[in-house]
Amino acid sequence: MNKKKLPRISRTMFKHIVFSGLLEFGPVILFLASFEHVKIYESTIILMIATIISTFATYRLQKRIPYLALYVAMITIVFGYMTLHFRNVKFIQMRDTLYDATCALTLIIGILLNVPFFKLVFDNVIPMTLRAWNKLTHLWIGYFILIAVANEIVRRTYPLHIWFDFKGWIVFATAVFGLTALYLSYEEKEDSV
Repeated sequence: MNKKKLPRISRTMFKHIVFSGLLEFGPVILFLASFEHVKIYESTIILMIATIISTFATYRLQKRIPYLALYVAMITIVFGYMTLHFRNVKFIQMRDTLYDATCALTLIIGILLNVPFFKLVFDNVIPMTLRAWNKLTHLWIGYFILIAVANEIVRRTYPLHIWFDFKGWIVFATAVFGLTALYLSYEEKEDSV
């Protein structure tokens, strides 16, 4: 019986993954935590500022232009501005749906064009077979579609404080899903000698 091999990640790579995760989720966690103490509009400003700082930190960490972080910063600033300008929270809530739908669509386009985006970005961190990258991509497409639809249902049918609770669970679920999807997809890349 074949035992599934776990991804081999060095201590340095592990630190890199954890730090990158904090940069990715940090602004959202600050946004969620601040809502307990200030109004939604102040929380939106905190999210916008934290996202800009996170984008610069991501650039310094990766030493290249972080296109995904730039996209997140752009939609956060645009939808945050609309939230503040129109004094309407639906805009900052819609930002998440747009982000998740765009991620799913980008991954679908990659599959159709035979361009494995996850492999391009993460293969130097976790080398896997092409089949594993494709499986991981399909899992993430499904997840992004699921949470985009869920976000729309929750934001349209529940009060704001329930949406904030939902967002907190989504941050946790995304971390768990990411690790689970990696475990389910992982196939060690054969060394080509």
